[in-house]
Amino acid sequence: MLKPTVKAEEFEKYGFRKCRGEYGKHGCYYLCVARGVKMLFVSDVCFDVNDWKDSDQRIHSKANCKYSDKRTYLDIIFLLIRDGMLTSDFV
Repeated sequence: MLKPTVKAEEFEKYGFRKCRGEYGKHGCYYLCVARGVKMLFVSDVCFDVNDWKDSDQRIHSKANCKYSDKRTYLDIIFLLIRDGMLTSDFV
């Protein structure tokens, strides 16, 4: 399982956007990825990859997504690991 090594706000510089509703009140962030139709979700203690559904209550009506971006969600995760934003708790 991947875990953030920094506060969730730090992910904003990678394009993440604060969730709406209760998730946003608890400091959670998301990034929608057009290639592969995935949503990356991060809080101070958790990092997760979900299928991107338009009805997801965490996402704004105009989702934070750049359709011209050629990266997949795995490319973004690799970048976050390389930059020390994420670590694994796998032993």
